[in-house]
Amino acid sequence: MKGQCLCGRVTLEVSRPPALINVCNCRFCRSLGAAWAYYRPDEVAITGETGTYRRDDIAEVWLIAHFCPTCGSTTHYTPTERGDPDEWGINSRLFALDELAGIAARFQDGRRVATADDTFVVTGTGHIGDGKAF
Repeated sequence: MKGQCLCGRVTLEVSRPPALINVCNCRFCRSLGAAWAYYRPDEVAITGETGTYRRDDIAEVWLIAHFCPTCGSTTHYTPTERGDPDEWGINSRLFALDELAGIAARFQDGRRVATADDTFVVTGTGHIGDGKAF
């Protein structure tokens, strides 16, 4: 699967569809406009230059956002030293919607999560294309 930012200067390619798409309502995820698909770093090929943003408004930062510096599209996140080094979040909204049809979607309440060890509460589930997700 291949996805692109809005202007096409950054491309993300993965060899398989995601097992799950996660839609979170925390400030980080909502502000970035992302719906995350999870991959190991060795499963993702990224071409093009990305900028980064590391939050400075919270004490414990475990994710670094990456974006296209031309169009501003969020492309993915990588972990800080506090995060899981084996998991990258890829913005699944960059992939064609028909390629995501049928994939499970999970909605979670991340507004109350303050540290990487906190538990996320799942508030809903669906599948891409069922009229409830995305």
